Amino acid sequence: MSVEKNGTLQVPGANIYYQVRGSGPLLLLIHGGGGEAEKYQYIAKDLASLYTVVTYDRRGHSRSILDNPDEDYNVRIQSEDAHHLLSKLTDEPVFVFGSSSGAVIGLELCIRHPEQIQVMITHEPVLLQLLFDEERKQAIKFLEDLRKNHKNEVEKLLSNTYTDTSFSGQTKDEKTELLLNNSTYFVEYEIPGIINYSLNIHRLKNALESTSMKVKPAGGKDSREFFAYQCSVKLSEELATKFIEFPGHHGSYNTLQHKEFAEKLHEALLII
Repeated sequence: MSVEKNGTLQVPGANIYYQVRGSGPLLLLIHGGGGEAEKYQYIAKDLASLYTVVTYDRRGHSRSILDNPDEDYNVRIQSEDAHHLLSKLTDEPVFVFGSSSGAVIGLELCIRHPEQIQVMITHEPVLLQLLFDEERKQAIKFLEDLRKNHKNEVEKLLSNTYTDTSFSGQTKDEKTELLLNNSTYFVEYEIPGIINYSLNIHRLKNALESTSMKVKPAGGKDSREFFAYQCSVKLSEELATKFIEFPGHHGSYNTLQHKEFAEKLHEALLII
């Protein structure tokens, strides 16, 4: 299924590009660092018969242009963008899936606007505060190395990822340029912001206790040694909730495993 509708939304400091597919309860997908709406194009297509699937370019990525290109990355502001987008599209609580830094943004949205969330699936959130000292040092080293080698990583991603540009109408050269720009934003602004961010777990617990919202930490079974998987496990322990294991690794929603991933996401959203 192709994109049924796309649009833009003016928010403070940026213009947000979004896409809508399908019908049914609204499911918002929040991409991680260096991504764009098309990062979720395969599972969005897989789930469009069950949900109204909303994807978007986060501010600073692809078509969501910043008013100030030098604006610092801020999780709170990113979560407010998601809040404004949901407010435009519905007045009902929704399902949300976020991966990596997208999961962190989703958690901040849960704290600030729990009335908008029915279920939040946090897939491998980058929450360094939850790691022990040595784990945290290794995670920071991984992120710092990514900053140094991000162009090579983008080229590797393009060569290894299951890609079909017919969904987005982008040529490979156009996609490469967009992803390199997104990767530059990621390493120059987002990585420092994520390293310095700390989730207010006390406020999150209060929001969960005072509303019907549910937060479900998750991770890919092939990511068990990856620090972001461990962050998610520790978040489930903090929240005293069941951890959900997905197929594949950190980004398997954008690989040949996308159908299996989408099936697990649908199952996870419906588990009471």
